[in-house]
Amino acid sequence: MAKNKIIIADDHPLIRVGIKGMIDQDPDLTVVGEAENGEELLALLAHQKCDLVVTDISMPRVDGLTAVKKIREEFPQVKILILSMLKDYPHFQEVIAHGANGYMVKDDAPDQLIPAIKMILKGKKYVSPSVTTMLVDKELHSLDRGETPSLEILTKREREILSMVTAGMANKVIASRLNLSVRTVEHHRANLTDKLGLKDTASLVKYALSKGLA
Repeated sequence: MAKNKIIIADDHPLIRVGIKGMIDQDPDLTVVGEAENGEELLALLAHQKCDLVVTDISMPRVDGLTAVKKIREEFPQVKILILSMLKDYPHFQEVIAHGANGYMVKDDAPDQLIPAIKMILKGKKYVSPSVTTMLVDKELHSLDRGETPSLEILTKREREILSMVTAGMANKVIASRLNLSVRTVEHHRANLTDKLGLKDTASLVKYALSKGLA
């Protein structure tokens, strides 16, 4: 059985050595390349096939976030696991929004790395327990303050449909404008209410107005 190929990108040699040692001990995985910055990582991917990249965010020349964006554009089949010292919400949100498949922090237990990699290779998402705790705390804080969810959690299509709903368009009209079936529009509207925690059209309109969408 062929091993899954991994590339490591981090500007600290000791970190790369440690990650490589853990990965190469697993019979299903092998490290096929290393890079010390995002520029080297992208150059390596251009001629070395791999299944997953383990990369830091804070790197010289081309940072990890830029590398994530480029990988998604140029090598969409490659999975991405972020391994960073950063565990604040803005960094997590940004890399996940741009296509990372998982997020670990470097002070996590080492034995979490291989399960995280294998989970992502199976098509699932992985989020570090410490980051999960931070996300839950943030959500609870938002609920306590009565904050509404950001537009960033919506897809481009969902935002388009929300804008049209706010303008008073019926599902049939929206479907015609966007060249979609009425059923698809209904599905998007259901997703909107689920994501935003709202119940009806009036609530959707009120939310859109509060975000300046209308």
